[in-house]
Amino acid sequence: MITNALISGADVILSIIFTALVLRQYLARRKIYQLTWSVALALWTIAVFAELIATFAGWSAWTYRAYYAAGALLVSAWLGMGTLYLILAKAHADRIQGALAVTSLLGVILIVGWPIAPEQLQTTAEQFLPLRVFPFFPVQLALIGLNIFGTISFVGGGLWSAYKFARTRAMSERARATALIATGGLIAATAHSLGALGGIELFRVSELFALIFIFAGFLLSTPATRPNTNPAPRAAG
Repeated sequence: MITNALISGADVILSIIFTALVLRQYLARRKIYQLTWSVALALWTIAVFAELIATFAGWSAWTYRAYYAAGALLVSAWLGMGTLYLILAKAHADRIQGALAVTSLLGVILIVGWPIAPEQLQTTAEQFLPLRVFPFFPVQLALIGLNIFGTISFVGGGLWSAYKFARTRAMSERARATALIATGGLIAATAHSLGALGGIELFRVSELFALIFIFAGFLLSTPATRPNTNPAPRAAG
């Protein structure tokens, strides 16, 4: 349990830092994709915090709902939505975001309102995350749809941006950054499958590595503030 708690704790701390940095960037530059990613990263933070609580106290109905709604349902889709704001015209992206907001709200209402029996949340040492708590229709179907949308948008959009930047040698650093972000998105998209195949430790590690890749890409793509080394012009006289 200690190892799992340390991994989830590191994920929580890194998520909080990452969310704060992207939100600060949005407040400075007012770009809609930065706000959308801030929302997605805040959702990621809620999900991994619920996971950390469950590590010590076990799953309750509300920690499981928080994890499922914020992490399993919404994170991928809203990360992808942020990427769409980078590669699509704003008018098109706004329409997609409107449909995504409605779908997300309906999904959250279903997760919050669906009854959960205590025995459904019982876990074992081999299976930390309860499975099949919600029915395939409509809850898991909504999850599958939003995750497919998010994976295609986030990973596909990132790879497309990396390809475009790679064609311009002057933008090679930006290409590496977007490739790192896309790789992180791909790891995040497969995290649940990795957990089912390899156990909860691999699941937690894959979550953490996904965030590290995305965070590294963000830092690489953020221009550093460099001091002005040009000498001040002399006053005429």
